[in-house]
Amino acid sequence: MSGGVDSSMCAHILQSQGYDVTGLYMHNWNHQEETQDELESRPAHQRPSGSIGADTLYLKESTSSATLSSPSTESSNSSKPRTARIRPKVCTSDRDWADVQAVCAQIGIPARRLDFSRQYWNQVFEVMLQEYERGRTPNPDVACNREIKFGELIEWCNKNGGLGKDRHMKRTGLDSINTDNSFGDCMLGWDYLATGHYAKVEQDPNTGQARLLRAQDSNKDQTYYLSTLSERVLRHVLFPLAQYDKPTVKKMALMTKNEQLQNAATKKESMGICFVGQRRRFGDFLKEYLDPRPGPVRVDAIDGQIIGQHNGLFQYTIGQASGISHRHQKWVVLRTDLPSNTLVVVEGTQNERLLSSGLIAESWHWIAGHPPKKLLQFLQSGRNLGSLDNFPFTAQVRHRQVPQLCNVEPIPSGVSDVTSTQLFRVRFKDPQRAIAAGQQLVLYDQDECLGGAVIQSGFK
Repeated sequence: MSGGVDSSMCAHILQSQGYDVTGLYMHNWNHQEETQDELESRPAHQRPSGSIGADTLYLKESTSSATLSSPSTESSNSSKPRTARIRPKVCTSDRDWADVQAVCAQIGIPARRLDFSRQYWNQVFEVMLQEYERGRTPNPDVACNREIKFGELIEWCNKNGGLGKDRHMKRTGLDSINTDNSFGDCMLGWDYLATGHYAKVEQDPNTGQARLLRAQDSNKDQTYYLSTLSERVLRHVLFPLAQYDKPTVKKMALMTKNEQLQNAATKKESMGICFVGQRRRFGDFLKEYLDPRPGPVRVDAIDGQIIGQHNGLFQYTIGQASGISHRHQKWVVLRTDLPSNTLVVVEGTQNERLLSSGLIAESWHWIAGHPPKKLLQFLQSGRNLGSLDNFPFTAQVRHRQVPQLCNVEPIPSGVSDVTSTQLFRVRFKDPQRAIAAGQQLVLYDQDECLGGAVIQSGFK
């Protein structure tokens, strides 16, 4: 639970349906600290007030071995912890936790606070910074879902009573912090983990496997951010808001007699990343952790005319306005070149050089654990992949993008079995604008989310 209307209504709906519900709040960011390692090294009595409350289960070590999909990423534990130059207190964690407690109290369910700040720092935040240093554009929300919300939290559930209807009712392996039975509900475990995401899970009638489907609200659908989850996780997940759109959820909350749910419905929706805050540009935030190295801004190519100077390549991504003033033209980022530390721009937001007919994607994750049968049949059919009639899938390179018709083929890499291939070529029926390395690509078969991959590069 986050304190917002979606997760609050999620808990309310389940409780009204007869489920025995426990509200879990995840504390993922310590804005009061310079580094998370610094927080870890302090005794409990020296930590900042509010960082760990009486109802907090504090996790000292990462419980998940999963890592982000960048093959050249170095473990953050082997490098010197980063230091932010400026750390304004923008994160609303304490206020959100208070809202969660208030909602749970009025619904009549227990509330628990879990601290995953170190895990988030190591598995999401540090890796995000490393990706920006590589000149890529990562998506921390996708990583957070995989590593924390449906990674560390799932592992915590498994270690504290179990998750799933087939769980074993054993106390072995429980965290020592719970042995005093002060968290008695944890001892029994849970049937499901439920969240307020707008997505849908269905069981395949033929295989029995869990399938991830788009929500009814196409504008709010969040399967893009859930595309790197596995079928093994999804079978234990509920998305109670799948059949509703956002206005309906707010209206339902306002119609209840629950004052806290009504407050949640009128609460301003949080947008973006909490540790960045709404009053700062993301590039300015990154400069607190990454060293900006100025370099030339050139037109059309890395040897083109110099029209200005950039303040660090990590602040720019393909397709965005460059902020460069020259001849009163609109200069848009075409590419960033790390070896020469050059920012290449073109004129106009709809410049044809921003278009790509396809892309190369790496580190593919299939929700079912293997490529879909439809893809294997398509590849075995021997069809001409370039034919306009052969685009059996749709894909998105960003959230809320209109799904784009495409086809997919593996790129030979010495692996004979396509189920083990990690590098694929995706061709679109229509050229796509501003495809950037590091972005998340998500593949769909009609309304079913098949999986996702990390974009390596676009091609003409």
